Amino acid sequence: MTPYRIQAGHADSPVILHVPHASRSIPENVRAGILLTDDQLQRELDESTDTATDHIALRTTELLAAGLPQPWLAINQFSRLVIDPERFPGDDEPMNAVGRGAVYTRTCNRALLRPEPAPDTQHLMDTYYHPYATALTDLVDDRIATTGTAVIIDLHSYPHHPSRFEDPNKPRPALCLGTDDFHTPNRLREQARDAFAPIGDIATNTPYGGCYVPLNRYQQDPRVSAVMIELRRDQYLTTPSAANPNKVDTLAGMLATLVAHCTPKAAAD
Repeated sequence: MTPYRIQAGHADSPVILHVPHASRSIPENVRAGILLTDDQLQRELDESTDTATDHIALRTTELLAAGLPQPWLAINQFSRLVIDPERFPGDDEPMNAVGRGAVYTRTCNRALLRPEPAPDTQHLMDTYYHPYATALTDLVDDRIATTGTAVIIDLHSYPHHPSRFEDPNKPRPALCLGTDDFHTPNRLREQARDAFAPIGDIATNTPYGGCYVPLNRYQQDPRVSAVMIELRRDQYLTTPSAANPNKVDTLAGMLATLVAHCTPKAAAD
């Protein structure tokens, strides 16, 4: 299985729904290098996984099927405990300080996940991280070549209570919008706020900030715009691993509104 799933959208759509942390899947050879018991691993997956964000993204495409052109989907098929595709690959990644860089060595509770330094880091990067980054880079390049722009909507979720590696004093709103000074224009920020206005409790860049842009375009190409949608999980989960279908539909409807805002009229005709 490839590390990613790319679902083609309309040829003229610049919109990419990016879902990097929804999977709980860990290949057996990678599981062998994780120090946790099976029960400990399940608890870590409960806390780390952005459960059902892939369902929200897929439902969004269904809600758009009758009208607007489909966005493109990019979904990580493996758990972020394999690699985290949204981390910087080198020493400049801030989360390295808490063992949560591109290859995690620490759990949400700061216990050892892998030996430090992780002996399989290069294998994981070569097998999972770099192919994923290449696929997303190619997809963004293709959208720019075809439509003149790319709009990345980065879809995440987070638990109501902070993990031990997080700042417990940061607000944890129902919806956090992650923005970037270079890649998130005011119009996109306001479109996201308008689309998710029914949630009410919306804040920007807290408890998380920023949004995903491939490194070859990051802070260099204004044709790539991006925003991160961080949903607090009590908005739609019934258990750490199961979602309320009606609430998924509601959130997908809001996301569909944002996609519609970001879709040029020419593509919709």
